Amino acid sequence: MSESDGLTGVALVAEPEGNFRLAEVVTAPVGANDIGVRALRSGVSIGTEFAVLSGKLDWGAFPIVTGYMATGQVVAVGSDVKDFEVGELVYYRRNESLRLLESGTELNCRSGTHASVAVLNPAGTHGADRVPAGVDAETAAMFVMPSVGLYGVDMAGVGVGATVAVIGLGMIGLGVVSAAVRRGAVVIGIDPRSECRALATRFGATAALAPEPEATVSQLAELVPAIGEAGGADFVFESTGMPGLIDAGIRLCRPFGCFIWQGNYGDGQISFEFLEAHHRRLRMVFPCDDGYRPYRRASLEAVAMGAMPWSEVISHRLSYEQMPAFYSDIYTGKAGSVIGSVVSWESAGS
Repeated sequence: MSESDGLTGVALVAEPEGNFRLAEVVTAPVGANDIGVRALRSGVSIGTEFAVLSGKLDWGAFPIVTGYMATGQVVAVGSDVKDFEVGELVYYRRNESLRLLESGTELNCRSGTHASVAVLNPAGTHGADRVPAGVDAETAAMFVMPSVGLYGVDMAGVGVGATVAVIGLGMIGLGVVSAAVRRGAVVIGIDPRSECRALATRFGATAALAPEPEATVSQLAELVPAIGEAGGADFVFESTGMPGLIDAGIRLCRPFGCFIWQGNYGDGQISFEFLEAHHRRLRMVFPCDDGYRPYRRASLEAVAMGAMPWSEVISHRLSYEQMPAFYSDIYTGKAGSVIGSVVSWESAGS
């Protein structure tokens, strides 16, 4: 099939109730403002993606192709595109559309990067940029989470000498740790997983703790005396998206501190203990998305400079053929501890 008709490849297609399969697909045609990409790697988000797949978030009808971060090589350039050339390595968040090759059925492609091919407008909000020199395709494919963390840190106004508690040390929480440390903050991470606590320390956290049934300011103050003197941390990032941890996070804030809703709590209403926040006179910040191009670029440049060893978050490397079983295991809770996962599409052919 010619590029004017779209690029052909394979994608992970999700059906309702946790059913996953690989299917041959074709992209939209490469338009005048588009680039065509052959994927090298795509990154897995066990938070947002599985919130969509389980119904916690509504991204539209099934069948759906999820995934919102990937890297690949440009194989086609539209006539009006001036800033990209064939052969360049790019990172991207978007796949404009996919349909099943045999039947022509349109697939819900809200982001759609778990596919061996992509066509997108690189100038769009969730478009594409070149991977910085010194960053490999695998690490760059995980660019969204550190960008989300950096954006939250920037929105909250974390500065030099601030005390920061991060609840949840998955990829977004680790992105918060790294960004806050690079701002000169003193950071404590909280997570039940020893491997995540070790990563937080690797990213510069002063300490990383396993959560107690009722986390207290005194626990943090043992490690950072300034937290005890202030009555809590200057900034508390709730990075899990678990409603049951919101009140615990609020209680860790000092008076006139800042609580950051860094997790995604899904559709519907969320409640918290009003008086706990009220008496502390807290400021609250609600980051959304990854801050777009400046934050993605800054995050990958930190990797290139050696300031953020982001490759260390990768706990699983798999081929695209392994994706249906892997996604089924995550969906059913059989996958165990998963931090960062990267999928290789190189063997999918051209």
